[in-house]
Amino acid sequence: MADRGALLRELMAVFDELPAALRDAINYAPEPLDPKSLAVLCRRHGAGNVLAMIEMKLKRRAGRQR
Repeated sequence: MADRGALLRELMAVFDELPAALRDAINYAPEPLDPKSLAVLCRRHGAGNVLAMIEMKLKRRAGRQR
């Protein structure tokens, strides 16, 4: 998995497009979310493809930087 900072930046870039229930779950999580917890929330709220899309984008970017 990509580093936490890059993952969070990409998530914030698409945050407004997420389902409302998922945005609320992220905003009101009792603790800061790690990538694994974020993945669980995405799957639970029917947005499992969001995390996969972000990871794919980060991997492509990392490949171009090499």
